[in-house]
Amino acid sequence: MGSLPKESKTAGADIFIAGSGPVGLVPEAAGKRIHIYMADVGSIDGRLIGGHLKNDLRYQIDSDLFSHVIDAALQKVSVAGKENRYSPYYNPNQKEALNVPDCAMTRTIGGMGTHWTCACPRPEPGERTESPLSKGEFDSLLKKAEDLLQVRDDQYDDQIRHIKVKKHLEESYDFKGRIRDLPLAVKRDENHCVTFGGPNTILGKWAEPANCCTDPDCKKNCLFSLRAEHKVIKLKCRRMSNFSYADEAVLLNLRNNELVTVVFNACVIALGAIGTPQLLLNSDGIEADTIPSLGRHLSEQSLWTCQVYLNDKIRKEIGDEKPFPNSEPQVNVKYTNDRPWNGMVNRDAYIYGGRHPNPNYDPKFIVDLRFYGKHKIDKNNRVTFDKSDLDIYGLPRATFEVTRKEDDHEMVEDMKRAASVLGEIIDPSEPKQQGTTRIGRGGKDCEQHSVADENSLVHNWTNLYVGGNGVIPDATACNPTLTSVAYAIKSAEFIARTH
Repeated sequence: MGSLPKESKTAGADIFIAGSGPVGLVPEAAGKRIHIYMADVGSIDGRLIGGHLKNDLRYQIDSDLFSHVIDAALQKVSVAGKENRYSPYYNPNQKEALNVPDCAMTRTIGGMGTHWTCACPRPEPGERTESPLSKGEFDSLLKKAEDLLQVRDDQYDDQIRHIKVKKHLEESYDFKGRIRDLPLAVKRDENHCVTFGGPNTILGKWAEPANCCTDPDCKKNCLFSLRAEHKVIKLKCRRMSNFSYADEAVLLNLRNNELVTVVFNACVIALGAIGTPQLLLNSDGIEADTIPSLGRHLSEQSLWTCQVYLNDKIRKEIGDEKPFPNSEPQVNVKYTNDRPWNGMVNRDAYIYGGRHPNPNYDPKFIVDLRFYGKHKIDKNNRVTFDKSDLDIYGLPRATFEVTRKEDDHEMVEDMKRAASVLGEIIDPSEPKQQGTTRIGRGGKDCEQHSVADENSLVHNWTNLYVGGNGVIPDATACNPTLTSVAYAIKSAEFIARTH
């Protein structure tokens, strides 16, 4: 990877997609025969392209094992502090007080969709005030996203741990009317095994290797070409008097160090809230003043967690059968106007990030609480990129300038109340980034407040689209995937009509 690149070869496509996340649904939504060329720096893990790694049954039998899968997948973005100067992610320009230290990226085909929670609650009215879409259109797109991801809320209805945990929370005065089954992109079969949805669910038939061309030497004009382990270095863009457009992408095959130029009619950049502005600002013809909101309005979710050992009453109601095949609970504490946070009660790889399971407690009686709070939108919260300082992938290093004014005290107390209903806290703890490529309404000076329009088309560009969690214009506490997929569906339908 350190040698000089070989000569470039050329490929063509109707639509070029950088990243293998939710906008991989474009070929399905297009409804016509168009050539999709998708590139991602990550490798293909597993039998299905973008399949959820937790579908390996050993992780469903022992969820603690899956924590190490997540640990292995996550790569830090910016590490501050001289004591970390030998870390591959060390950033000498990062001020600790302005950092987002837990920000990490998963570089694999499917991205974080290969290990996400599959939680898909809809954003509540207080989480969509900045959306450029009408309520009716947004609700319709959310329904399409739920159908595409195969979201259900009944797959744990007959699981005893779920039943008892949900019942005790529902009966608590503090949580009346706030408890529901967590909507999940999962499906349980007749043998009680769970299939977790991932990008392969979105891709549908294209996730089958027989339907997707993954051969970098292929000379055919395949309908859907996926190039794994191909770093997207930059776009080549043209600026006209009153608009701009992109017509080529330059990739590097990390296996053989060969450059590839992809010529396209339109492109979608969906590399995450950090990777998308990183690529765009590394491209020919794009500077910070070209897309002034790029990398700004960075909004994170605060995350507070704890682990609870269920009390004696609940343990007796559940029983002590061994082995214990019954699934974990999947309960949602809903976002409300007076309690604007989103809570999950389940058993989902709590210990990643250096934690280890506590051997003094029976794991089937342990539940994890995770409460997410939203972060007020601020244009000055941003991520910048320095072309003179490169990260381990040879792209401009990300540096955060983020301050947070919100006080999570009320949310933390609410989490503690939920914990006290269920049992004893045995391990307390201490964020998702969005907004850096946010969409917004058109009009005068629109580019000062957002990156793209309601179709995710970058303002004043004819064929450059953005996708992923970065397009979400609101501060949200709900899991962002369903919302970003809804916006991606609208973008995909627009692309299919116009290119």
